[in-house]
Amino acid sequence: MAGASPEQLRQLVVRAVMPLIGEYDSLTMATIARAAGIGEADLVSVFADKEAVVQACAATMRAHISAAITPTDEVQRLDAISLEKPLAARLAEVLGIIDAYHRRVRADLGAIEQAVVPPSTGAPGDRSFSGQDFRHLSDLPEIRHAVARLLAPDEQRLRLPAGALAEAFLTMARVGARTPNEERSPLPAEQVVDLFLHGALLAG
Repeated sequence: MAGASPEQLRQLVVRAVMPLIGEYDSLTMATIARAAGIGEADLVSVFADKEAVVQACAATMRAHISAAITPTDEVQRLDAISLEKPLAARLAEVLGIIDAYHRRVRADLGAIEQAVVPPSTGAPGDRSFSGQDFRHLSDLPEIRHAVARLLAPDEQRLRLPAGALAEAFLTMARVGARTPNEERSPLPAEQVVDLFLHGALLAG
């Protein structure tokens, strides 16, 4: 392809081949070149063989998924929650951020899937990766640290250290997150927070 750099050629090939990965057995360097709209000589100048193309596609897929599930923005939003708010309001805001994260990740993964993954020919009951939870925010130390910071101003009133309660709260937060297939409505954030702060028993 005249005027294209090797990196541009590689990206062109990966974009063209990604939807064809499901046809791996029938892929040849000739079909890959045709799909990318380039000559075979240009193709072999950047990829030695079909396997190298497939490996590049897999690496691109991993990069897209990693970018989608990385919660950089969510950590910043947690860190921005004001410590001047009542404790219950702080925790409810945490749950809102977590729920929004799962919504965003599923939407982003769905978009990736539509763009680069061929229609499934799998067995009945198979679920796309956009319908699965790749990461729970409660598993990440930076999230636990952010929630512990939100609990710290009230630590004298708490029965356990803020760090331990942050982990417990984030475990409960999964009850307030939407399930991958959206069949179950989550508990409202206020109910999860009330259950966490006051327990399951009615007063008295």
